[in-house]
Amino acid sequence: MSKKSSKKQTRSRSPEKKAAQFEQILESGKALFLEKGRDGFSLRGLAKILGMNQNNLYNYVESKRELWIAIRNKFYSQYRNENIKIIKEHEGTVSDLLMKIFTNFLEFAYKDYGAFSMMHLTDLPPSDKIGLFEKEYKEFNYLRGTAKVVQDAIEAKEINYSNPGLITFFIYSLILGAAIVERNMRVLEQNPDFEGDSASEILSFKSDFNSLEFRNFVLEKLEIILKDSGLNQKKID
Repeated sequence: MSKKSSKKQTRSRSPEKKAAQFEQILESGKALFLEKGRDGFSLRGLAKILGMNQNNLYNYVESKRELWIAIRNKFYSQYRNENIKIIKEHEGTVSDLLMKIFTNFLEFAYKDYGAFSMMHLTDLPPSDKIGLFEKEYKEFNYLRGTAKVVQDAIEAKEINYSNPGLITFFIYSLILGAAIVERNMRVLEQNPDFEGDSASEILSFKSDFNSLEFRNFVLEKLEIILKDSGLNQKKID
């Protein structure tokens, strides 16, 4: 083998190393999106954090919009696979299955609030160019999938609502807000001496109950909403 070809082979990266590098790009990109926000984020800043040449970064993603989509794809796939496993292993009523799905929603936010934020709270960056990730993007519609399970529960006469979409959106609004509040409570629990910036309002989440107690309370009330057929549908549905 010639000296020239030997050098070329040394510079080439294995698929495993490329995959590992891409995972690092996704994780660092997630952190930078959360720190800087959609408008403050830049690929130049990400390349600096990664210690990469910016042109080399373009070999993986063409724009911050493409990176945003790639990050969301990763975590939506992870969340979807968790729910598929829950559904396959579930034994019991459809309404009990719904409670498992809602519990997993809050647990997912607890395990990786950064991933949760990218999925639900960070807006898609604008771009005039449609890249490969966007061209191949397959929609993951959390609300549509959950509404289908709600419809199954309605048909099984386990919950007493006529509009599965409406009750799904209502519950989503509750658990989305609960996940955000629980996270703010945990920040204070994990940092007892937290002083913070008064403008952030996070100090308002100090309470005489902990974040887990709050989560369990939310789930308990959600179960009542789902299963109590005595509720006045004209007011809720």
